[in-house]
Amino acid sequence: MNDNISKYLDKGKSLRQVSTISEVIYTNLKESILKRKLKPNQRVKIREIADFLGVSQTPVREAIQRLSAEKFLIISARSEVKVVDVGVEESMMLGELIQILDVGCIHKAIENISDRGIEELKNLNSKLGEYYKSKQVDLYIEQNHKIHNKIWKLYKNDVIYQTLNQAVERMFIVEGSYLSYFTDSDYLKTSWDSHCRLLEAIAKRDSEKAQKVLSTHWMYI
Repeated sequence: MNDNISKYLDKGKSLRQVSTISEVIYTNLKESILKRKLKPNQRVKIREIADFLGVSQTPVREAIQRLSAEKFLIISARSEVKVVDVGVEESMMLGELIQILDVGCIHKAIENISDRGIEELKNLNSKLGEYYKSKQVDLYIEQNHKIHNKIWKLYKNDVIYQTLNQAVERMFIVEGSYLSYFTDSDYLKTSWDSHCRLLEAIAKRDSEKAQKVLSTHWMYI
């Protein structure tokens, strides 16, 4: 542990600061996995990370244990840490799970959304349209998730909200698979058209139409 960290911990905040360091490591590792900078089955070395950051191995282990619990990393019996390899079959099952929860809960979002919330969704969808027209796939995917995330919050059920977000995150781990759907021009158009129809249904507070849109929205993932 370097001098700067030592001085930091001497202020009587050791537990909180170690937690903070662990959070930073956790966030960066998770982002690297989701952005496919760390590939499936790639080895993650605790000592290497600790040495690079100039910290002890403790917060690194805490971050890795957390990512292991969330199934982003796998820890073998020999304590070897690797990035999880999510197969295409699992990705399809995750898509089915998201679809079932979305269809079953969209009526709650429509019941809870305000006029202001509808305007916010329209603005988000407008930005999505810009990314669609310019074929900025990475930005389209990110904006796509922002829209769904806003809708999912309206379900007002933390368990469902967390489950949906974790399912989407795991789909991102499939090397190139999730991204490949959106690089296909036909799928991209299908996704964009689906979002427009979903927004129209929500704006009209038409739960039945929204359910019909969502019943096919995730089926190709």
